[in-house]
Amino acid sequence: MSKEGERHAAELIRLEVKRKELEDALGRLARDEAEAQEVMDLAQHVQRLEQEVESARAAGQMEKKDEDMNDTVTKRAVRNMAKVDGQLDALAKSMQADGETVEAAYVRALGSDMGKSMLRTREEAYALATGGVTEADVAAARADLT
Repeated sequence: MSKEGERHAAELIRLEVKRKELEDALGRLARDEAEAQEVMDLAQHVQRLEQEVESARAAGQMEKKDEDMNDTVTKRAVRNMAKVDGQLDALAKSMQADGETVEAAYVRALGSDMGKSMLRTREEAYALATGGVTEADVAAARADLT
């Protein structure tokens, strides 16, 4: 073989080795790219999960605030009912005539304009405490109908 042929053979071997190295590198690159895509997919999945957790946490906090608000309204309504009961008792005692029973005075007190007003107030407080229909609910329903 001539020097020229040996040089071409050596160059061919060198190019074959280089081709093999490039093919191997290309294979690694494809695997790395697939892994990188998998990592990106996992990262997006983790991000979606974090958003879902955050949304669930926010919903839980809103629900807790609503429960706290409802508890506060209920407690206030119960206090108002007790206050009205005390006022009705005081009204009955102030209206009690000599020799009249407390019960009879109480019935007269409930029949008075002041007593009727107190009963309406107590009924509203009771409706708020139990989740019933209030005068405000009725007014809003009437407004919706017109």
